[in-house]
Parts: sequence; C-alpha cells; structure tokens
Amino acid sequence: MPLFKVELGNWVSYRKLPDLKEVDFHWTGHESSGSYYENMQSVWNTALWELEKAQKENLRYVLFTHGLSTSRRGNTTARSQIRKLMRSKESTPFIIRKDCIQHPSVFVAAIRPK
Repeated sequence: MPLFKVELGNWVSYRKLPDLKEVDFHWTGHESSGSYYENMQSVWNTALWELEKAQKENLRYVLFTHGLSTSRRGNTTARSQIRKLMRSKESTPFIIRKDCIQHPSVFVAAIRPK
C-alpha cells in the first residue's frame, strides 16, 4: 500500500482545496543564498516550518510547488527534499500521510489537526 495518494493531471486544481496555503519552491536566487546543498537544506527547513505553522493556524492543506525534477536519479532537488521530509519522522506530528497527495510537480500535505 502506498504511503501517499499518487495522482496525475492538472495540479492547479489543488488550489481549490479548503483551508489551503501554497508554498512555492521555484526560488529565483534572491530567496536563497549559499551553496547548492545549503539551499537544499533550506528547502527541508522551510517546508517543515510551513507544516508546523499550518497546524498552528488550523489549516487543512499545504500545497508545495516544487516542479518536475530535471536531474538524474539520486540527485538532490527541491522535489526530492519535500518527498523525503514527508516520509520522515519529523513530519509525523504535522501530517496525515494517507490523505497526502504526491503529484509529479507538487505535493499536497494534509495537516493533522491539533
């Protein structure tokens, strides 16, 4: 049984979910600084902080837009960092995994109510 729901199609439809916050990881350079690996760690940290914040604000969903991965298998990308976080124990207090949606270009985190 998969950890998350896996869906295809137009991800923009997820913007219609109730009590949703969208977090865009298409950073243009001015939002990030430092080395590539520092920036990838920043993706992890920012996403975790957004999950915690969403729970405190009683939101139901966080839509992480990370784009399609253009790197080879095994390389670190914003997409891989988001997916790794969602499988980690650090996200467990904040999400309901069975209600999360993994899409090729976005991830919808279902927030666990406080």
